[in-house]
Amino acid sequence: MAPQRKAVDEAADELYALPPAEFTGARDERAKALRKEGHRDDADAVKALRKPTVAAWALNQLALGRPKELGRLLAAGENLRAAQEELLAGGDRKSFQDAAAKERDEVAKLAGEAAKLAAEAGERASPTLTEKVAATLHAAALDEDTAEELRAGRLVREREAIGGFGAMSAEAPPRSRRASSKRTEQAAPPRKPAARGPKSKLAEAPKGESARAAKARAAKAAEAEQRQRLAAARTDERHARRELDAATKAIKQAETRAQAAKTHAEEANARAETTAERLKEARRVQAAAKKAHARTERALKAAERKT
Repeated sequence: MAPQRKAVDEAADELYALPPAEFTGARDERAKALRKEGHRDDADAVKALRKPTVAAWALNQLALGRPKELGRLLAAGENLRAAQEELLAGGDRKSFQDAAAKERDEVAKLAGEAAKLAAEAGERASPTLTEKVAATLHAAALDEDTAEELRAGRLVREREAIGGFGAMSAEAPPRSRRASSKRTEQAAPPRKPAARGPKSKLAEAPKGESARAAKARAAKAAEAEQRQRLAAARTDERHARRELDAATKAIKQAETRAQAAKTHAEEANARAETTAERLKEARRVQAAAKKAHARTERALKAAERKT
């Protein structure tokens, strides 16, 4: 029987609202209760839910408690993406700088709020935590998948912006193949080790759980992890495609402008040559006119002497 998504979603909503220290115990209890009720698939799905990091938990609480502020950040991210594409196409740098500054301001405000929430929950609001929160907010502002996960309050780990945006500077961000690869690795969730200490992952299964059920649970967890990796890869590819399209558009516009400049230069050269010929002719006419004037003056003086 397929899991009843409503039951799993309700459990996820409750679990991700809890402080990180309470997550694992509450998750296991909920999974145990569902299994006793005969909802084995639901129990496996709940058991596969991953405990959020402190940064992810603080962000989830921020999203659920500050939806308007989050909306302003995501709107600033959309404006920033549009401004970058315009800049790559030869647009105004000032517009890009203003959009980047606005996005940074929104990130700073929300990062401070998330740090307060973590401190109120008894967690240490260290500079590292704030940096992780800010990086994830950047990612949410610039990536639709991360934004959707944050809106739902379902983040399980911090993220990093993909596609060269990162901690946005006032310059157009270059993208290298090496940097892209590094971001992809950071965006993909790390695999959990097969063993922790002397006991394996399967050995940590609830008491009384069969080896077959434990393997099925582990397979579901691995499948969920793989889906997250796939989502991160798709996000990276989408950003790369967007930048490629913007760069291609910029090249076409630059080629058009270059051709127009070349045509203008050729026309200007032709006009310059024509003007030079006209100037030469005007000077020749001027010299002839001076000679004619001199002759008429001499003739006039001679006529005056005779009278």
